[in-house]
Amino acid sequence: MMMMAGGVGAAVDHNGIYSNPNLHSLQQTEADNPDSRKRPLETPLEEAGCTKRTNTGEEGEYFLKVLIPSYAAGSIIGKGGQTIVQLQKETGATIKLSKSKDFYPGTTERVCLIQGTVEALNGVHNFIAEKVREMPQSAQKPEPVSILQPQTTVNPDRVKQ
Repeated sequence: MMMMAGGVGAAVDHNGIYSNPNLHSLQQTEADNPDSRKRPLETPLEEAGCTKRTNTGEEGEYFLKVLIPSYAAGSIIGKGGQTIVQLQKETGATIKLSKSKDFYPGTTERVCLIQGTVEALNGVHNFIAEKVREMPQSAQKPEPVSILQPQTTVNPDRVKQ
């Protein structure tokens, strides 16, 4: 399972979080290139008084969405929520899980939103991946890998019916 952490410049898989050096160098190249097609800002955001941010967490905190198979959600939450509360205390992350019948569109997987530092995200992700691996259902029937893409970005001429 490989997911991109939005705006973080990191890739997440079952082994942990890896920084993406290409993201930073790409942003620098575009900003330094005078022939860039993007119009440069008149003033830097800080000088312009812009306070709008996409990441509303504390400085150094990030968000990560992970899709969790519905059969593994119970072991992640634990009896009476004890496991997830303990995980939050140990990692310092905030973890929110969608309701039991509230699946990500087009799947039977629940959405887990994790907020915290990179280390906290890594710790929670490793815990979740281990719980999914431990589940007996995952060994009996392997799940196919799905690539989910918003309908607006799909070319209808190239979709097989």
